[in-house]
Amino acid sequence: MPDKSIEKLIKSLKKGELKAFTSKVKSKSPEYYNLFLQLKKKKKDDNITNIKNAQQRKYLYDSLLESLNSNTNTIDAKILKKLLNTETLFKRQLTKEAWKEAQKAQKLAQKHERFGLLIQILEWKKNIGFYLDEFTRQDYLKLLDFEEQIIHLQSAYLQAKNLYMEILGLKKEIGYLPLHYDKKKFSKFNLTIHVGEESKRTVFYLRMTKAIYYWMLKDHQNEYQLTKENIQAIDLTVDRTEYLMAYLEHLTSCVCNAQFNELIDVLSNLKEKYIKGYFGFNVNLELKLFYYASNYELMSYAFMGDAEKLKMKIDEVEKGIKYWDKNLSKEMIVVVYTALKMAWFFLGNIKKSKFYINKILNESVKDVRKDAIEDAMLFNLIIVFEKDDVYYQEQVVDKTLRYFKTNNMTDYFEYKFADALKRNIYKKDIFINVFKVIKNQLPKYFYQLDDNRYFSENFFPVYIWLLSKIKKKPILEIVKDWYYNNL
Repeated sequence: MPDKSIEKLIKSLKKGELKAFTSKVKSKSPEYYNLFLQLKKKKKDDNITNIKNAQQRKYLYDSLLESLNSNTNTIDAKILKKLLNTETLFKRQLTKEAWKEAQKAQKLAQKHERFGLLIQILEWKKNIGFYLDEFTRQDYLKLLDFEEQIIHLQSAYLQAKNLYMEILGLKKEIGYLPLHYDKKKFSKFNLTIHVGEESKRTVFYLRMTKAIYYWMLKDHQNEYQLTKENIQAIDLTVDRTEYLMAYLEHLTSCVCNAQFNELIDVLSNLKEKYIKGYFGFNVNLELKLFYYASNYELMSYAFMGDAEKLKMKIDEVEKGIKYWDKNLSKEMIVVVYTALKMAWFFLGNIKKSKFYINKILNESVKDVRKDAIEDAMLFNLIIVFEKDDVYYQEQVVDKTLRYFKTNNMTDYFEYKFADALKRNIYKKDIFINVFKVIKNQLPKYFYQLDDNRYFSENFFPVYIWLLSKIKKKPILEIVKDWYYNNL
């Protein structure tokens, strides 16, 4: 057991779990109860010498896990308990009772498409059947045939889930696909989904995989359609963690399609379900909800031009960053910083926006997604032109253009924008001229919404900023006009 495992486990406990285990350990012995209290109250830098007894710590750790497991009520846990009952009964030569328990486990596993567990159940049924007089050779052959079908379904499910995990890793590593990506490498993610021919959980992961593939291609309308289909198709086969995964993926497609009201409604629903314990009380899930809500609610309120809600959300997120501290991964913190820098910029606070841009650009390159760095550089260009210093502006533009050229990005929107600034930097109508260039690029780099407006969550701030400069109006006023009046 790693040194700090018991402390981490205690910290993860919710009030009900803490109360139940405190009562249990208190009845065990005063020694273990005192040790538990010391560990519970221990601060980060405390050096409590009397809690280093490895044997006592291990006992507490194992007891706590046992207590948590006994109260776990997931589908998998229910099936495993019935499997354990089957084994216990069989070992006591209660074969008929063991068979009945295995039948119950099988019914539950089939209903929820837990194929891996179902294979274990069928193995037990073959063993038990050998000791039942009424279990014939024909019954055995039927079991074998059914087991082969389940193995096939399990194989298809694992392939789908592995593909999902693979593309999730690629998204984390590179974000959006570059314009000239290796199509052969990614062709396996362009799946044909046969609803009705595959198991429901296999279809679930195939949809999740292809939705991310569409996201990486910036084909957000097809992405939205898939994530919408997935949440509408959710039934008993999908566990609550997968339920959350599907809805979080749908949030991503909502923001990419400017479906901000739907996004806020979905998030509100998820938060309410979490508070009521629908997903269990899991620190990792709570962190994930904070991460998604921080990023997407900041973007939504900014793109809807809602100043008051945006300010409230910024305050909530900045406090949340301090609360979660080192629990946030590098990728998470950079994504949240990205949303904060835009939120502050839309509110007109250039200093705070620059603060978060610098935080992103000062991170180690190996820890930050390439598209996050490029987004920060894009915003940095905008902010430079908020100051009346042409010499400094030219320096930053030149440096940015060198980066884009070095990284073979001359066909990218970021380069086109920086190049347009460079060409017009000494002209009186710089913003009008640059806006004309950007407007001509909309069909290529932005995507068309259902109402025929162009949008891109990455590049849209540039478009809005240029309009605010030309119209001499605050950004939030311009973006509010865009959202509600179809500007």
